Amino acid sequence: RLLLAQIVRRQGHTVFTAQDGAEAVALFSEQRPQLVLLDALMPVMDGFEAARRIKALAGEVLVPIIFLTSLNEEDALVRCLEAGGDDFMAKPYSPVILAARIQAMDRLRRLQETVLQQRDQIAHHHQHLLNEQR
Repeated sequence: RLLLAQIVRRQGHTVFTAQDGAEAVALFSEQRPQLVLLDALMPVMDGFEAARRIKALAGEVLVPIIFLTSLNEEDALVRCLEAGGDDFMAKPYSPVILAARIQAMDRLRRLQETVLQQRDQIAHHHQHLLNEQR
């Protein structure tokens, strides 16, 4: 966890760390980070349950979750995605690949943010047109 935090900080990101899944959910609720890196196997609450809870807290806002895991069985990796993960990387991971995946998830997050803004603008204009028609 400390090594990963250092790698991500060096890439220019603000980092919050949690010791277990329950702490990760609480920290997400307080800080609302734009991206979450989770280990599938954590004490107190595993990463699968933490991911489900974080996605529920995020609502319609896309908060990408990347699982970093030592699990390599196909079923375990499928569970990462089914729990709400958007990507996964097997340990040991390359800092270069990790940076690329973080950037890719950030692009998706910004795209979704733009779509939500456009949806809200369309709804506002639609309401305005309805008011004019009345």
